[in-house]
Amino acid sequence: MGTDMFGFGLVVAAACDLNITVTQKGILTSLPFIGILLVSYVWGYISDTRGRRFSLIISVQAGFLLSCLASITTNWLFLAFVKFFSVCFSCAINSVAYTLVGESCVQRVRSKYMLMMTCFVVLSPGIAALLTYPTLSLNFESDVPFLGIKFTPWRLLMIVLAIPMGIGGVIICYFHESPKFLINVDRQDEALEVLRSIYAINNRNSSVKSDLQVKSIYLEDSVSTKEYSLLKKAYEQSAPLFRPPLLWRTCQLFFIVSVIYFTNNSLLVWLPYVLNMLKVTQSQTGYTKGDVCTLISVKPEPDNFTMEANHTKITPDICLGYIEDNVIITLVASAVVYSFLNFALSYLMRWRRLVLISILVISALSGALLNLMPEPISSVFLFMAFSCTNQAMGIMAAYFVEFYPTSCRGMACCLSIMVGRTSTFVGINVVGNLIFHHCHITFYIWSLVVFSSAIAAWFLPHDKPLQSRT
Repeated sequence: MGTDMFGFGLVVAAACDLNITVTQKGILTSLPFIGILLVSYVWGYISDTRGRRFSLIISVQAGFLLSCLASITTNWLFLAFVKFFSVCFSCAINSVAYTLVGESCVQRVRSKYMLMMTCFVVLSPGIAALLTYPTLSLNFESDVPFLGIKFTPWRLLMIVLAIPMGIGGVIICYFHESPKFLINVDRQDEALEVLRSIYAINNRNSSVKSDLQVKSIYLEDSVSTKEYSLLKKAYEQSAPLFRPPLLWRTCQLFFIVSVIYFTNNSLLVWLPYVLNMLKVTQSQTGYTKGDVCTLISVKPEPDNFTMEANHTKITPDICLGYIEDNVIITLVASAVVYSFLNFALSYLMRWRRLVLISILVISALSGALLNLMPEPISSVFLFMAFSCTNQAMGIMAAYFVEFYPTSCRGMACCLSIMVGRTSTFVGINVVGNLIFHHCHITFYIWSLVVFSSAIAAWFLPHDKPLQSRT
């Protein structure tokens, strides 16, 4: 899912034959997040009523097919339309996968596993970049007569980026359903069978499932269910999140999640484009000093520096048709570093609240300081450090799994993704409109918002010793 979603920004940056303006790029890269806003509630309901596994099978396979269909779009509007529906399905993967894993392990290792899962989410932009480089390096052009388009490398890239999701769609058919979900819907025999399978895998010495001496199970957080109409049932599925005693916790977690996604995803979507523009600016103007914002705002004026007559004026609508090497290197390096940091943080989950606060404070400081750097390398480094809020995604997923009962846990996780992606949609368009015109002040205000989320995180419950309860 991450490779397909985060790699889409690379596709948009290379789709020159669609003649996409910077405004249209902002719409293209953010429109899929509207799909997440519209359907996350639905997926939360399906996850809590039909099951985690069922939700994943449908969402992964449909998302893969629609992403492949997007490769033969004829214009940017059709591309936006198809990608919108693709994300309407694939958006369930993020939240439901965390829920499934969280409900299939004990509390002692739950937060650790959430961080390890986030390692792969964080690594996905780097994987997308590695797949992008050789694909866009190809030089071919095939006519598609019945559509009146030419099949070029960027269209092939759409399919290549979706292949991991297609493979996942096959593998997930062999997954077990969440045992907690099965118990919550009174399917205890199936839940026991899942636990026997887990037991047999965890204890290789015993291949006999019957060695597990558990005969019955009950949930401490089980909720009695009543017969309601479909709309009433959907309402009752989410209502507990917005009633005491969960109301304050829901508002607190949703605010932190919105800042995390607003910061990381917005920067990630625009990163290839910004770095490409920086490269072109330096090569055409000769500027080698100044922070990211200074270089982005540079206009080639003969009074300031000598230029050849055939130099093209640098504008935000520039399209190269390929991704610069430095962009690929930056994406891969940052993804590897962030993924390694996530793995390391997974061993610090007994202090997860302090870790979360530290991540948000570091991000806020980096955003404020990048405007003060005298040259672009250190400024780009802080630009990447500003996006380090992705290190907190796994921690937040663990909080959502832990704070909410099984009966509405899927809904809570899906709504958290809805809130996060909605903030991403706002962020992408705000960044696209402001970063090229009011760059410095944008980052200063942005840093203050991130710091305010660190203050909100301070009021999360203090960390308790990890136990083995489920």
